[in-house]
Amino acid sequence: MGNENPVRNEARGPLAETWGVFGPSHVPYRILLVSKMIDRLTTRQVRKLADLTLAEWRVVAHLAAIGNTSSARISKAALVDRAEISRAVRSLAEKGLIARQSNPADQRVALLELTEKGRELFETTQRERISFFADLTDQFSPDELQQLDDYLFRIAKVADQMLEDSAAAS
Repeated sequence: MGNENPVRNEARGPLAETWGVFGPSHVPYRILLVSKMIDRLTTRQVRKLADLTLAEWRVVAHLAAIGNTSSARISKAALVDRAEISRAVRSLAEKGLIARQSNPADQRVALLELTEKGRELFETTQRERISFFADLTDQFSPDELQQLDDYLFRIAKVADQMLEDSAAAS
């Protein structure tokens, strides 16, 4: 008996082959594959649109979304190594896209903020990013998108708890 999903039945080539390596119970593997594909597409897009690396874009996007904050908070929010964020921050500061300011709550930790140039770059690039997201999800109804988001969040909550448990055990 074959796969009853007509969308998957239409797929041919390397993606279909890779997708079929493991069964449907390997959802984390499939999420990882999709994530890597989206990272590659994002890397190409932000390089072309803004001449930024993926790490630099993450810093810019997080500053735009959460406001002035520290490198450590961005690292934690993006689940990215601090060293990678640090290199991106240094490069973005050299490009005049972000600035460091003193943190009144803790003088040892600098707060990062987008400069006017950084904000403008974010806004122009983000318009294209929104279009990219829409292209990726245009086959889903609003209800399906909400359902997908709910499913992914449920998996994320379990993974987050597993990370917390393993950190507490070490």
